[in-house]
Amino acid sequence: MGAKINKFMASPSKVFYSAAAIIIVIMLIGSGFDWQISQSVMNQNSWFGTVFQDYGLWPIPFIIMLSCMVIINYAYRATDKPWFVRCSMMLGGLLLAGWQLWFNYLKTTVYYTLTLQDNIKKNLPVGQANSDGGNLHLSWFGNFMTWIIVYALFIVITQIWLSHKNNDQLKYLVKVAIVATLAAIVANDAVSAMKNYWGRWRPYELAGNHANFTNWFQPNGANGHMSFPSGHTTAAAGLMLLPMFVDRSNFKLQRIVFWVSLAYCILMWASRIRVGAHFMTDATSGLWIVWLTFFIVLSITNMHLVEWKKGLDS
Repeated sequence: MGAKINKFMASPSKVFYSAAAIIIVIMLIGSGFDWQISQSVMNQNSWFGTVFQDYGLWPIPFIIMLSCMVIINYAYRATDKPWFVRCSMMLGGLLLAGWQLWFNYLKTTVYYTLTLQDNIKKNLPVGQANSDGGNLHLSWFGNFMTWIIVYALFIVITQIWLSHKNNDQLKYLVKVAIVATLAAIVANDAVSAMKNYWGRWRPYELAGNHANFTNWFQPNGANGHMSFPSGHTTAAAGLMLLPMFVDRSNFKLQRIVFWVSLAYCILMWASRIRVGAHFMTDATSGLWIVWLTFFIVLSITNMHLVEWKKGLDS
């Protein structure tokens, strides 16, 4: 059975078409029953949905930050490059990674955490939050200290990991870093643009009133409502790039990281529907748009998430 799975997974096209078929079926079901499904499973008191909502946005920022750390390590070692090129790579990597950590993760996560505390204090549902922003924030100093501590730990841990890579492994990781960053930014920007344009109301915003409900294929224009597609599942889908950072000779670890990443995507998908932040089609679209972008970028660059073929007998 394992060999059959490996042979199947060794063909990116087969995997993509199979995943596309599943997603099409889900979208068709959602086209007719989005409202009913949401009303049946939505619970803003769900701790499952709340935990993933508050702390689950890390994958895409993590992938880009990890890529930046690879570039910084490469620049440090590349003594044959001009000093200004090396300095530019290191400074650019530090700035981009630091921006990703704050703007695309910590800023929102701090807000969600404060909202959770406020909800508990006021006996409100734990998952109740304005998913498109709010006015609960730490002080400037509190924000800065949170950012600098997390960022410093990330730099130390990743540079220790990279210090054990030989030059050939690092050169491969540089290619991965460039491709992964491109794929993640393109996918994330595409979804952000769609969210602003589509104008779909979130399930909890409707509060059980069907009057403002629209189907996923009906754009409403920019109106402040941003349910379609899901930003959280977009972020989660970025984790599927993580197996590329595993040594190509370690087939077993590549597979483990792949399946764990896929499981995380599915859990995030379910959590967004459960907490009432998104309809099923919103959550599904966040996944398929990112995966489609990854498939196209990796096909162009002839790179693979996992080297399944070489590991058929293991």
